Amino acid sequence: MSDVARKRFAQGTAVVTGAAAGIGRGLAEHLGSLGMTVVVADIDEARAAAVAAEIVAAGGDADPYGVDVSDPDEVEAMAATLFDRHGSIELLINNAGVESAGLLWEIDPARWRRLMQINVDGVFYCVRSFVPRMLAAGTPACVANLSSVGGINTVAVQSPYIVSKFAVQAMTECLHQDLAVIGAPIQVSAVVPHSIRSEIFRAAQRDAPTANPTANAVFAAMQRDNEEKGLDPLAAAEHMIEQIAGGAFWVFSDDAMCRGAVDRRGEQLRTLSPPADPRAMLARMGVPLPEGSS
Repeated sequence: MSDVARKRFAQGTAVVTGAAAGIGRGLAEHLGSLGMTVVVADIDEARAAAVAAEIVAAGGDADPYGVDVSDPDEVEAMAATLFDRHGSIELLINNAGVESAGLLWEIDPARWRRLMQINVDGVFYCVRSFVPRMLAAGTPACVANLSSVGGINTVAVQSPYIVSKFAVQAMTECLHQDLAVIGAPIQVSAVVPHSIRSEIFRAAQRDAPTANPTANAVFAAMQRDNEEKGLDPLAAAEHMIEQIAGGAFWVFSDDAMCRGAVDRRGEQLRTLSPPADPRAMLARMGVPLPEGSS
C-alpha cells in the first residue's frame, strides 16, 4: 500500500453501511487501521458492536450504529446524529445489500420489494440525508457506492440483485454528474467488487429460499467458489480504499477480473449482441442444465 490512503484517511469520520460482515466489515476494519473514526452501521446492531469493539481493540476508533437503510426516517436520524456528534463525515460508503435467487417470474414480490428497498432505496436515502450535510459543511468528502460486476454484466437466476446493482451504478454516475453541476467538493466513486469472501449467497438461500433446483445449485456453487477463490475482505478493502483515496471513480476489487467484466459489457453494447448464453456459465460451475434444455 502506498502513502495515498494513509495520508487521506488518517483522520476524519467514515460511515460504512452493512459493516457487520463481509466486504463492509473489511472496509470498516481497514479504515480504522488507517486512523479514521469508523461508524459501523448495520441492521444487526449486536454484530456491529462486535466489529466496532474489534477495531477499538486493534487500536482504532469505532462506534456501532443500528440502522435499517430501507427506512428513510432511520437513515435521516442516523445522519443527523452523526453530524451532530462528529461535525462532518469525510467518507460515506453505501455497502448494505442482499442477494436473491430464482427465475425472474418466480421471485416473490415481497422479496423483490425488500431487496430493492435495501440495495437501491437504501443508497438513495443515504445520499439524500448525508450529501446535503456534506455540502453544508463545505469540506472535501467522498461518497462511495457499492455496485458489483453484477452491475456491469447480467447473470441468470439472480435477477433482483442484478437489476438493483445496475440501478446503483446508474445512480452513482448521476450523483457524480449532479455534484459536478454545482462544483461541490465531494468525490463520488463506483465500487465494483468481483468475488470477496462473504455469506451473501448462503444468506440469500436462508432468508429467501427458492424451490427452483437450478437456482439453488447455482447459489450453492457460487458460495463454494466464493469461499474457495474469493478475495480476503481485508485485503480487498485495502486495494479498494487505495483507489478511493486516489480519487478514482471506478474502483475495482480485482483489477483483471473487473476490467474483463467492463470489456465484455463494452463489446456487447458495441456489437449489439444479446446477453451471454447462461448455459456456458452453468457448465463452468458444474451445474446441470434443467430438464428440457439443450
